[in-house]
Amino acid sequence: AGAALFAIAFFLYYATNHHPYFVPRELPMTAFDRAIPFVPWTVLIYVSEYFFFTIVYFVMKDPENINKYLYSFFFTQAFSCAIFFFWPTIYPRDLFPIPAGTNRIVNFVFHVLRSGDAATNCFPSLHVSTVYLTAYVFLDEQREKFPLFFVWATFIALSTLPTKQHYVVDITAGWALSIVAFLAFHRWIPYRRVGEAAMGGEDLAT
Repeated sequence: AGAALFAIAFFLYYATNHHPYFVPRELPMTAFDRAIPFVPWTVLIYVSEYFFFTIVYFVMKDPENINKYLYSFFFTQAFSCAIFFFWPTIYPRDLFPIPAGTNRIVNFVFHVLRSGDAATNCFPSLHVSTVYLTAYVFLDEQREKFPLFFVWATFIALSTLPTKQHYVVDITAGWALSIVAFLAFHRWIPYRRVGEAAMGGEDLAT
């Protein structure tokens, strides 16, 4: 289920990111956006997102929690990609070229990132919404792990600014979306049991 969700999420994001139907528009730069410098090495924090997701997914143990997480993650992706389709935004990354003399590893990671991820799909930040949503799963199990993953998620979220991937408003919207998705699928929506799972637990469905 996790692999299938990843494939669907990748398709939705890639399609809207690389093939926008409408012309993407830049958002106005706030004073905070202008004040935050371009710090290339923070891209290493930015891409740690992929390790973050993998670790959390395999650390989770409660099948009910995993089930709710998959629903909430899919909702976050689908809702965001709908916004990306109908109201695409773009960040002026051309204003922030990678400086000469940048560390070779940082330079390589940045080139891979920018070549694979277009400057579109800014608002709301999926990078922010999905890492916070993922950290929140530890509010329902293994609560002692929540502070660690919440802090890690916060570093990843903040890294989107000095890497010049997102506007400040993108971060705010992404964080708000993560809260709504978590509350909706982990607190408000009722679930019903539909059968016995292979490992002896019980599957859930909305």
